Amino acid sequence: MLKRIPYIVVSVLLFTVCTQEKPDIRVACETNSVNGCTRIKWEIFPHIEGTVKIYESSSPDSFNLYSPVAKVAITDGFREVFSFRTLERSYYKLLFNDRYSVITSERILCFSEQGPFNFRDLGGYYNENNQQVRWGKLYRSSSLSRLAHQDVKALKNLNIKTIIDLRTETERYNHPYRYQAKHVVSLPLRGNPNAPVFWFDKILSEQIRKGDVVSYLTDVNLFFLENNSEYFHQLFDILTDTSNYPIVMNCTNGNDRTGVASALVLFALGIDWNQTLDDWLLSDKLMNYYSISSFGNPEMYPEHILETLTAMFREPKETFIIPFEKVVKDHGSIDKFLETECGLTVEKKTKLRNLLLYP
Repeated sequence: MLKRIPYIVVSVLLFTVCTQEKPDIRVACETNSVNGCTRIKWEIFPHIEGTVKIYESSSPDSFNLYSPVAKVAITDGFREVFSFRTLERSYYKLLFNDRYSVITSERILCFSEQGPFNFRDLGGYYNENNQQVRWGKLYRSSSLSRLAHQDVKALKNLNIKTIIDLRTETERYNHPYRYQAKHVVSLPLRGNPNAPVFWFDKILSEQIRKGDVVSYLTDVNLFFLENNSEYFHQLFDILTDTSNYPIVMNCTNGNDRTGVASALVLFALGIDWNQTLDDWLLSDKLMNYYSISSFGNPEMYPEHILETLTAMFREPKETFIIPFEKVVKDHGSIDKFLETECGLTVEKKTKLRNLLLYP
């Protein structure tokens, strides 16, 4: 009996190692526009000791694991790296103790002053199963109608194959895209017909004030959710076709219509409310008021008028929470809404997750 004890101990240790779950790893990176250095940060729960190797690539799907750009202690919590990829986007793969890997990249992509604003990657969020949304597959943006030469090159470097245009026919006619992808699909989400048609004049005449804006925007977003079922069906048909990727979804300013569509996709992938709300609120930080044609020069307006004007292009948390809470109340859950109103069956949801989530 005693002779068998060492074998039992070894077996127990091996079983423990093999069944140990992957720790919860969160990674983010941000590039300093002044010196060009990218700071990559990580947090791990529960804490582990060891080393992390960092690899860089211009593709989120392929890394040269023979030559890391850095190797540091996990306890350092961050590392700054300098990329020589001036014309290409950089992706980073972090390998912890040669066992656990996570991919990250810069979420917000910057273009020229004339180029698209509010352009960002929907990758990197985590769902309830601790699966991460793939980087470099699905983007959201403002209109692609104003592009400088370097903006066109940047979009080509992202290998965008499909543009999902959520604008109306009039918007498309007045502001045609300057970037031609392989597929351009028009899904003109219906807006609220009861919304103020001449809101700009109403603001100038002070019929609409800053305090009215949140209620107005909430109604707008709720209308998008409740009156575009067939377009949401088409949206998920496009997203479940692997030949369409990479994809960019966009409208004029990249916030309301694109925000609603992006939130539905993130919910379909199992991303929680907090992360989806965080993505929603990013539009406030990325809005370029000088690029809005009907806006004119913001400096020409009185301060109280300017506050109302700028509020019309923001998406505060109430404009997300109230419409989606109404959806939950009416349908029982977001999943039920996705199934009944967006055609996202169990099979389609599985396919979508296989396409857009890391294993």
